[in-house]
Amino acid sequence: MDAIALLVAHHLRILADEAIAVSHSRMRNPQLLGHVIAMSFRPPVLVFALLVLSLGSAEAQMENTVSADAGAVDASTSSVILEEPKPELARPTAWGEPTEVQIGVYVIDVDEVNSADQSFAASVYLEARWNNPVLEHEGPGPKLRNLTEVWNPRLTIIGQQMLWRSYPESVEIRPDGTVVYRQKIWGRFSQPLTLQDFPFDDQELTLHVVAAGLLQDDVKIVPLVTETGTSSGIAEHFSLPDFDVVSTESMPKPYYPREGHPGVAGYLLRITIERQPTYFILKVIIPLCLIVIMSWLPRWIALDEIGTNIGISTSAFLTLVAYLFAITVLLPRVSYVTRMDRFILLSTLIVFAGLIQSTWNTVMIREEKRDLADTVRRWSRVLYPLLLIGVLVYSFML
Repeated sequence: MDAIALLVAHHLRILADEAIAVSHSRMRNPQLLGHVIAMSFRPPVLVFALLVLSLGSAEAQMENTVSADAGAVDASTSSVILEEPKPELARPTAWGEPTEVQIGVYVIDVDEVNSADQSFAASVYLEARWNNPVLEHEGPGPKLRNLTEVWNPRLTIIGQQMLWRSYPESVEIRPDGTVVYRQKIWGRFSQPLTLQDFPFDDQELTLHVVAAGLLQDDVKIVPLVTETGTSSGIAEHFSLPDFDVVSTESMPKPYYPREGHPGVAGYLLRITIERQPTYFILKVIIPLCLIVIMSWLPRWIALDEIGTNIGISTSAFLTLVAYLFAITVLLPRVSYVTRMDRFILLSTLIVFAGLIQSTWNTVMIREEKRDLADTVRRWSRVLYPLLLIGVLVYSFML
């Protein structure tokens, strides 16, 4: 850029010297005047002059753009820095003490308890109240504002998998500054279940409402007590087809993400339920008992009916295997052995033992040991029923 400018300046200086010479001669030489004019319009001179002008214009435009961007950044930075925090978004506290938040949790219905997925679905009404003096107004009635426009304890439920809200996310602000948050939700929640006694088990369903990101030093959660009494509890009847409600309790209880970590402010509602085993007795236990009894039939058939005995024993075992595949969706997927698992495993062994005995009887007949096979067959008529009774007692009573 500098070299080009020097070159153009050199040509212009030559033209200026020639023009001065012409003026001294008082334009008495017309050929000299024509030469000066031709020199000023030579292509190299014009190209260099235009190039210098265009580059200079581009440089000026770039400098203006950079200056404008810098000014915009400075203006935005100054506006962010100068923006003051809104007082209604600050946690209401006096002398740094925890903000008291009253919480009420009411379970309207529990639709399902899925033992296989270890989850439950419920419809819950949640209400929270706290006081914020900054939001006091003359009234006479309450005002409505969006939840995000005021400070709130950011309530959430531990273990929620999916959630649908019935009301818009808003709060009611009373003239004395009391903020009321109400919400009705339906959701599915994960729930670790203790299933060693399945299907004769009791379970606990918990709804742990926590103030996300707020420790016990920030928020103090207490039970909500309305004009009609405490607002936490459960409905009188649930639509659960296979469980009965035994008891319920609610209390403020912090949530500890890890052992040794500070607790997050929370409120716990616990429901104890008892399973009705009728469904599993009719759908699983009785059919399996019938398959086991089916495997005994060869004990009452003559030993010479080898094909019939082997066919019945084989059919009983294959029927048991097919039935186990069919009922897999009804059983909880856990790593430990439940009472139902114990019964299924022992029943399978009894049916398999019947198949082995039928095969053994065939071998004994071919080896002309019919008396031994007949003696074992008579004893097995008594032994198999006793084994089934022992399996039932061991699986579901001990």
